[in-house]
Amino acid sequence: MDKVSAEREQIGQNDEARIIQFLQENPEILMKYPEIFAELSIPHLTGGATSLIERQLKLLREDNKKLKGKIDELVTIARDNEELNKRFHRLMLELMNTDQLHDVMALVQDQVQTFFSTAFVCFRFLPGVRDANGVLVNLNLEDDEIVEHIKPWIAGRKTVCGKQDKKVIEALFGENAQIGSSALIPLYHTHDLGLLCLGSTNPDRFGLAMGTIFLGQLGELVSHRLQALLQSE
Repeated sequence: MDKVSAEREQIGQNDEARIIQFLQENPEILMKYPEIFAELSIPHLTGGATSLIERQLKLLREDNKKLKGKIDELVTIARDNEELNKRFHRLMLELMNTDQLHDVMALVQDQVQTFFSTAFVCFRFLPGVRDANGVLVNLNLEDDEIVEHIKPWIAGRKTVCGKQDKKVIEALFGENAQIGSSALIPLYHTHDLGLLCLGSTNPDRFGLAMGTIFLGQLGELVSHRLQALLQSE
């Protein structure tokens, strides 16, 4: 052993001695920080076999890591929901101060794209829905088959998530849109108005199991603001 290695070994031994002395003088320290026990790995001399205690400790550590991961996931979800609520509140305030239909629609499209990090956001209205200034030109659905297909969605008052067939996607998003999954939010107030359509190239972005409470609230807010600016036959 060379001089440098010997010095390092001596330093390590001195550190160990100080740690041992500290624990002997302060035996309550580990009780103050019980999480340390979950990270300690203390082997049991059992002639090569795994002791019952060691196996139990291993299982407890695994459970602890899973629980910690779940808690971290819930905290992340809570933070995301808090941010969504803040954005939703800002959108509500901005909508209250916007009285032009084209400004309302542009605001909603811009904010929703930010909310859900999706590139495709558009409005589609039923044939009888009009506005005084012709803003909805080219936004009304004209295909009777498509109209009859989506009417139950609007009447059901629930967001429809998942993958739709090609004809529906083309009618709602346009022929060239590459939509893997979509969220179709009913717009209604005193009359059925149409849909706020969110689309993603990712087939898993808007899955069938996706929670839709926030999307439903968004639809109600937008519908309420649109109703005052639209005419329905």
